[in-house]
Amino acid sequence: MPFKNIKFLILFVIGAFFGVSCGDFAKIQKTYTPEEKMVKAVEYYNNGDNYKAGVLLEEILPILKGKAEAEDALYYLANNYFKQEQYMMSAYYFKDFYLTYPRSKRVEESMFMYVKSLYLDSPVYNLDQTNTYDCMKAMSNFLVRYPKTEYAEQCNTIADELNKKLMRKSFEHSTMYHKVGNFKSAVVALSNFIKEYPTTQYTEEAQYLRFYSQYKLAKNSIEGKIQEDRYYLAIEFYHTFVDKYPDSKYKKSSEAYYDNIMESLEEIKSKK
Repeated sequence: MPFKNIKFLILFVIGAFFGVSCGDFAKIQKTYTPEEKMVKAVEYYNNGDNYKAGVLLEEILPILKGKAEAEDALYYLANNYFKQEQYMMSAYYFKDFYLTYPRSKRVEESMFMYVKSLYLDSPVYNLDQTNTYDCMKAMSNFLVRYPKTEYAEQCNTIADELNKKLMRKSFEHSTMYHKVGNFKSAVVALSNFIKEYPTTQYTEEAQYLRFYSQYKLAKNSIEGKIQEDRYYLAIEFYHTFVDKYPDSKYKKSSEAYYDNIMESLEEIKSKK
């Protein structure tokens, strides 16, 4: 048989298969009862055909309200969206599930999956973190309700990842003021970061940048008591920094700025 004919035969068989498949699905939509559609939806779900499962579940969910099958329909719909990585939708339906069926044996699982959906829908650190905060709140509520949950380890992992994201966003926000030369705001922001995150991978740099920002703030100030006080606060930040990080990679530059401060203070004293 010529190659062209073989190719045509393959395309014909594929087309026929999808034609029959689509025809069967259309028949299910038009002629099956909601209960029968539920059975087919679960079958599609288990076979990985999430599109058809979702279509049927969306169709029958409003019709089944008040019936026993409604709980299963909502549960599978939430999981179906999760499997398709549509986490905003899965979060909505998992929350809807545990609020609608508070006595269900699936409540614990659904509450956790709501947390997990929010976590997976949480954006990268430099974008709006509303979902991240919502996830942290949801997880806190979940752990209060289920302190001995089987999902505890996963919750700890999620919490660590979200805290790292929030920590990095806070650090980048703090250093932004330093980068644009707004040293007064930089000192405030970096001090807040250090207070909130006293032992992180960013704290050393934050301590150094706070000292350096305070030094620049003092250096750029008009001569007088305010400038002198700002230099003394820079000295305080310097000692806090070197005491905690005696072998810091910023040691050499911080010492140079410290020496400059001492020279400036001597000059101020000589003018009094």
